[in-house]
Amino acid sequence: MVGTSIQYFDFFSYSLAAVLIFPDVFFSTLQGSDALLVSFSTVGVAFVARPLGALIFGHFADRTGRKRALVLSLFLMGFSTTLMGALPSYAQAGWIAPMMLVILRIAQGIALGAEGMGATVLAIEHAPPSQRGFRSAFPGAGASLGSLVANTVFLVLARTLSPGQLEAWGWRIPFLAGAALVGLSLYARFSVTESPVFVTDRPGGRAEHVPLLDVMRTQPGALLLGVAALVVGNVLYFVTHTFALAYGTGTLGVARADMLRATLVALAVQTVTGFASAVLSDRIGRRRVALAGAALCGAWAFPLVALIRIGQPAHITWAFAVAMLVYGIYSGPLGALLAGVFPTRYRFTAVALVFNSGVLIGGALAPAAADRLMSATGSLWAVACMVALSAVLSGAALLKLTERHPEHLGETGVPAEVLPPRAPPGRGEPEP
Repeated sequence: MVGTSIQYFDFFSYSLAAVLIFPDVFFSTLQGSDALLVSFSTVGVAFVARPLGALIFGHFADRTGRKRALVLSLFLMGFSTTLMGALPSYAQAGWIAPMMLVILRIAQGIALGAEGMGATVLAIEHAPPSQRGFRSAFPGAGASLGSLVANTVFLVLARTLSPGQLEAWGWRIPFLAGAALVGLSLYARFSVTESPVFVTDRPGGRAEHVPLLDVMRTQPGALLLGVAALVVGNVLYFVTHTFALAYGTGTLGVARADMLRATLVALAVQTVTGFASAVLSDRIGRRRVALAGAALCGAWAFPLVALIRIGQPAHITWAFAVAMLVYGIYSGPLGALLAGVFPTRYRFTAVALVFNSGVLIGGALAPAAADRLMSATGSLWAVACMVALSAVLSGAALLKLTERHPEHLGETGVPAEVLPPRAPPGRGEPEP
């Protein structure tokens, strides 16, 4: 949970800065909505890189261990985020500044490609079958907490600094603080033991074992269904936290602090409901909870738009809070559900690839698509229809997606925690 919190703090600090600060700092030669659209695009670059990170780190995680891959991803995230905080502005360095910004954002995306579901896989593989949802709730809460802290920091900066100070140097504070936070996260991550399921079932680093090829050959349909199942949550999440945030501060003229406060309340709600939903899935079933959440996400799209159009901070806060409440219900059980679909030998690669591809389709494209839909139709209701249609797609995919390992994650047929670890081929002793 600690490791995931830090990674998401770094990642979403960029997303907030891209909406509120970067159009003026790195894209000052562009005008109005063009600068904002280009800044939105740099947010999306990381989402394109996330499936690549899932493949790179997933390959090593499924061959040599989950813990090692997650430690390396954390190093990469901390390094790239710290360098972002030291970048010069466009006025100081010209085109080199936005170019370096994009390169570092790609590095962030590659790092989060491992973290997003990798930490969840590690937690679930430590869990007995009856607590799989409960254990997966901790990394899920870590993602929400990281976003919550990032929004809190930007809210404090927006309230204590003038707009000029915020654009000149204030935005750098959360990025530079990431260096110290990564040290805490690395301590926590080094303290975690390797997954007992992986130690028991590991295929080792044999040359013929290529996790991506294995999953493409044996479960291509499950990959596609998993990606489709994730679309609605990501569309709703990023329409709320990116598009609506920019629409509120730009078109409606709502103060930055008020919009950030609304986001802060929503993330707190998401943290609680996501955890509760994951725990509930241990009792009544993961797919049932996720289906209910997907339906609620689609249904809330229209009240969400209606409340935002009023343009009052209180109404926007309610719109955001309920959006993240239904999103939490939907997203809570997904990690445990996906982990049960794929076997150990390529579970990390498959789950990370599904998760990050779903984020790419539903998240990276959603803010820009919402902006273009509104420009083309002149109405926010087109954005609501986009969210509702994505709910139909995800609901249909969830109905088809089934857990291959509903009772256990080990490939031997019984829970790995009751089996003595066996030495992998070509090794002397099993890994502790």
